[in-house]
Amino acid sequence: MEESLSRVREPFMPYDMLPPVVVLLWLLISMYSRAAMRKRWQAQSMTRHPARLPNRAPQHLPEQPPLRARWEKAREQYGRVAAAYGDYESDPLQVLKLPALADPEVPSTGRFINAFHEAMALHTESFPPEVMAKQFVAAARLAEQAWVAAREAAAKLRASRFTAEERSLIAQGIKLLELAEGGATPAEQEAAFAAARQVLDRLERSAGTRLEWRVPRPAREQIERRGKPLLP
Repeated sequence: MEESLSRVREPFMPYDMLPPVVVLLWLLISMYSRAAMRKRWQAQSMTRHPARLPNRAPQHLPEQPPLRARWEKAREQYGRVAAAYGDYESDPLQVLKLPALADPEVPSTGRFINAFHEAMALHTESFPPEVMAKQFVAAARLAEQAWVAAREAAAKLRASRFTAEERSLIAQGIKLLELAEGGATPAEQEAAFAAARQVLDRLERSAGTRLEWRVPRPAREQIERRGKPLLP
């Protein structure tokens, strides 16, 4: 009887080792189930309650200065541009060194002239109504930007729109004007300005057949005034 029982127990000899294995399996299954349930719960929670960005205080743009202050600043901008443009138009040497700035057919020059005239039309000595003040602020800023762009473009173009003969006249005129401004005697200055006036006349006649380029009236008046003999 005991022998038969021992035979029956033989296949179940590892029975003593079974409980730890079962416990280990149970722990693994339990951990896996908890992890799976946690992921499922998080997914359902994200679906029901979508993530929200943290509340932040609204960012306020810096407040603009009062309109009168902006208008006064615009008057300063306009004054700088008007002075620079006036200096250019009154200086024949600058005109010859940057001839494209006196040619309205050059796109950048044309844009500047239009912007400057618009700012000029809106310019007032006293504070205007609000609508006009805002328009002048925008126009003065645009005129200053257009002036800078026009000068840069003219510096790059130089005399490239002129023929070889016209470029030779420009170079000759520059030398004469530099000589006139550095002349040792009034007679030498007078002779140099007189010769420069003749060169500019020839240049205008030649370029005028193709371009809208002209010597600005203030520069022409400078040459004519300084090219005349001084009264005793």
